[in-house]
Amino acid sequence: MGNTGSAENTEGTENKGSTGNKDSTENTGSAENTNTTQNSASALTAISTPAPVPAQVRASSSARTRTPTLRPSRRRLLRGAALAAIPAALLTTRPHPAVARPRAVDYPGAESVPASTSNYTASNRPTSYPIDYVVIHVTQETYLDTLAIFKNPAKKVSAHYVVRSTDGHIAQCVRERNVGWHAGNWSYNTRSIGIEHEGWVDRPEYFTDAMYKRSAALTSAICEKYGIPKNREYIIGHSEVPGATHTDPGRYWDWTRYIRMVNVA
Repeated sequence: MGNTGSAENTEGTENKGSTGNKDSTENTGSAENTNTTQNSASALTAISTPAPVPAQVRASSSARTRTPTLRPSRRRLLRGAALAAIPAALLTTRPHPAVARPRAVDYPGAESVPASTSNYTASNRPTSYPIDYVVIHVTQETYLDTLAIFKNPAKKVSAHYVVRSTDGHIAQCVRERNVGWHAGNWSYNTRSIGIEHEGWVDRPEYFTDAMYKRSAALTSAICEKYGIPKNREYIIGHSEVPGATHTDPGRYWDWTRYIRMVNVA
């Protein structure tokens, strides 16, 4: 039992000695490393920090790097003078030309084809004259020739509307407020709206369904606008105007059908 205790003591002594030496070595290494690191940092700081530059040297360097003042060349001065001499009106942008607007019409869907101002009397109806009648005409000309006649200032004739045979297309040649020269009677001219229909009195094929329909709708609108009764007393043919020498719309014009269509339009 005594030998066993000696062995234990011996191992304990050796272990303690070994441990003490190890700690001593580690402590010594740490101190050396710390000193080395501090010395290296001091050296790097000394290298990276620039030496102060004398004030005289800084002033001399600034003088050498100053940007020189640029002066305009003679060519640039001459060009500026030339531009200044150009009138301002030539330098401004010219506006785009105005786009012509369609001329106004009194009846929606009608095409404005103005007659010459020499062929009607400007007025302000129904203030200047009451509008009491619608006068039905037949052109005795083609649609286009009729429009050309109304545009000719030498003809001294016009009507407010012209209805085309083929499709009932309506052209307005005189505004309703103005007095058309169509009835051959000044009093009736002042108090009526004249509607021409393409064709001839002895050629009933020109009086198409489309023409009747569009014309009846136009006459109906005029009657409603001015309070004109929709009957044969106030919707009359050119031949029925007092003093008229014309025979239109002629015997082939279907008055019964037309007045019925005016009343249902």
